Amino acid sequence: MRILYVIIAGSALLAVPIFAQGFLAEELSPRAVSLGGAFVGLADDASAALWNPAGLFVLKGFGVLGRLAMPAPTTPFEIWGAALSGGIFGIGGALWYGSKNIKVPSPEEHTLTVLAVGAGVRETMAAGVALKLYEALREGQRFHGTGIDVGLMARFGWLQGGLAITDIVGTQLSAEEDSFEIPMIVRMGATIKLVEDKLRLLGAVDLARQEKLRVFRVGIEFQPFEGIALRAGWDGKALTWGGGLGILNILQTDFTWQADGWAVSTELAFGRR
Repeated sequence: MRILYVIIAGSALLAVPIFAQGFLAEELSPRAVSLGGAFVGLADDASAALWNPAGLFVLKGFGVLGRLAMPAPTTPFEIWGAALSGGIFGIGGALWYGSKNIKVPSPEEHTLTVLAVGAGVRETMAAGVALKLYEALREGQRFHGTGIDVGLMARFGWLQGGLAITDIVGTQLSAEEDSFEIPMIVRMGATIKLVEDKLRLLGAVDLARQEKLRVFRVGIEFQPFEGIALRAGWDGKALTWGGGLGILNILQTDFTWQADGWAVSTELAFGRR
C-alpha cells in the first residue's frame, strides 16, 4: 500500500494541467465543504461519488438528494444539484447532476454529471470508479469532456484511510475552436473516529503539478446527540463550518456557509439501516 501511494503521488506530478480551477465536483456537497474538503478519507454518503467513489460501498437502501443554494447578492455564482444513490450487499452507486452559473468576472455555465460505483474488495478494503461528463459554456463556446476518477478505502478499527485520483492523466474539454484541461489531482486522507464514532478528526492532502492546487485540509465532525452534527474545517484558504440534522434515518439535511451564502442539501432515504 505504501508503494502504491508513492507511485500514484509521483504520477500526479507528471501531469501538465492547463486549466487550474475546480469544476463543480468539490462544491456540490455542503457536508464535505463544511469539513474543509478533508473528505477523501471518510466519504460515507452519496457525495463519495464526488470525492472518493470507494466510499459508496457503505450505502444501503435508496436515497434521493437535492442541493440548493441561498446566495447573498454579492455571491459571484449559483450552484444547484441532485443525486440518486443506493446500495446492497456491499456494493453502492450514485448518480449526480450539478449546475453552476458564474456571474463575474465573465458569465459562464458549468454542468457535471457523475455516475459512480464502489464495492468492498476485501474485509477491510473497498474500491470505486466514477465516470464524469463535463459541459461548459464560456466565451460563446460550448466545451465537452469525459473524465475518470478512481478511489481506494481502507478501514482499521478507529482509523480509516482513503486515496482518490481525479481526472486521470487530465481531462480535456474541447470546443470547435478551443480546448482546456482539468488537471489530475491525487487526494490522500485519513479519518480518526473517537468517542464511539461521535467525534471524527479528518485530514487530507491534494497533490498536483501546479503549486496552487496542492492543498492541506483538515476537518472535525462532532455528533453531540443522535441526528445532530456540528462541523468545521480548513480548506487551505479559509475556515469552513456547517452542520447537519437527521430525522429517524429517513431525512437528512446538511448545510454550510459558502462564498457569502448558504448551501443546503436534503436527502430522503429508505433502508439506510
